[in-house]
Amino acid sequence: MTLKTLPVFLAVALPLAFTGCTSTNPKAAFSDLNKTVSARTGQSVQWPRNDSSSGEIAKAIEPLFKTNLTAQTAVMIAFLNNRTLQAEFEEIGISQADLAQASRLQNIELAGSWRFPNRPPSITDAEYSAAGNFLDLLTLPARKRVAAKNLEQTKLEVADKVLQLAADVQMAFYTLQAQLELTNRLATIVEVNDAAADFAQRQSDAGNIPDLELHHHQASAAESHLDLMRAQAQARAQRERLNRMLGLSGEQIHWRIADELPPMPENEASLENLESLAINQRLDLAASRSQAEAIAAALRLKKHTRFIPGVAVGVDSEQTPDGQRVTGPTLDLELPLFDQGQPAVARLAAKYRQARDNYQALEVNARSEVRQAQDALLAARQAAEFSGQHLLPLEGKILHETLLQYDAMQKSSYDLLLAKQREQTVVQDYIASLRDYWIARVELERAVGGRLTIETNAPAPVFQSKSTSPNPQH
Repeated sequence: MTLKTLPVFLAVALPLAFTGCTSTNPKAAFSDLNKTVSARTGQSVQWPRNDSSSGEIAKAIEPLFKTNLTAQTAVMIAFLNNRTLQAEFEEIGISQADLAQASRLQNIELAGSWRFPNRPPSITDAEYSAAGNFLDLLTLPARKRVAAKNLEQTKLEVADKVLQLAADVQMAFYTLQAQLELTNRLATIVEVNDAAADFAQRQSDAGNIPDLELHHHQASAAESHLDLMRAQAQARAQRERLNRMLGLSGEQIHWRIADELPPMPENEASLENLESLAINQRLDLAASRSQAEAIAAALRLKKHTRFIPGVAVGVDSEQTPDGQRVTGPTLDLELPLFDQGQPAVARLAAKYRQARDNYQALEVNARSEVRQAQDALLAARQAAEFSGQHLLPLEGKILHETLLQYDAMQKSSYDLLLAKQREQTVVQDYIASLRDYWIARVELERAVGGRLTIETNAPAPVFQSKSTSPNPQH
């Protein structure tokens, strides 16, 4: 290639090489993900890509520890501080880099050779050539579309993992709240059983009850202590599980939480057409669709280029020893004699059918998950309402009437303590039903792929955190 022909070749090749080049910066892709997550959770995510941002995150979450954490503030901390989630965000950077690579042509190959004669005339035979992959230029738009589909799939998959983390944090939060509330109720039962055992001991010392009855009361008190120890251990384990989800360590683990579950909303949001809503907005379904579309595009590209697997076009220039220069185009063509692309086409076709079947299976499962979660929500609400409206008031009345008869010396202290214990047991069942309700709500939101609207004017709890029933030591 002469100095005259080289600028001409570069003038043609370089604009083509840089046409449509995509940046490696994933900022725009992450912004799309953040908008998707915000629309479904009401929370934003951040992606610190340097060490200096870690200190900013610590400062951002520090004020949240000054008050009792809620389910939403816990999700906010997890979005900012969970390192596993930050690692997932790097998948967007990788996919963005793949898109940038797909939008670029292969580099031009330059070659040269110098041959020296063994006798006069002693003029060096020099040859120069430059060649580029012409097929790479032709397939550039199609390859870029495939890479863009892959980036879209990656954004949807990562966003779906963000929603899964939000659901896991909320379920762990409500489970911990319920466990703390149950632990407080068990502590009350321990006090009641200890009082019964102490009273039985005094009666036994006075010779009023046999040893068998005394041992029954002592065993009941010991069992309640064991139940309390187990409940406290479960609460500590659940707290550590939430610490891991929030990415907390050191002094950050000393956060506080309200030891009472929030009351149920007065009215449920509309639960109609949830299956259709899930199909339209679930991110895992959208990612599966995008994957099938990307494979279909790759399959079309392979079918169109299977018989021209390699074409290189260039320019060659040679100066012979007699001073003559020969310049002309070159063409390197790979003939598809032995490999005509059948295995690659068959592989992509199989992957496309696999992606299509996976999507259809995922759609069937999504509909079933919505129905199951909806039924669980309604069942948990029904159980909590029945317990709060019927069992709790009845046990309160029983305790009150028992206290009146105790004052009239028609009931013994044992009867009064037993009524108090039964009331606390019913309260525990109500707490468990309320916990199941909130977990079922989170699971339904996860199955649908977005939040359910909650009424802001929630009624007061059916029972108070501190029992207003008469003191059994009365």
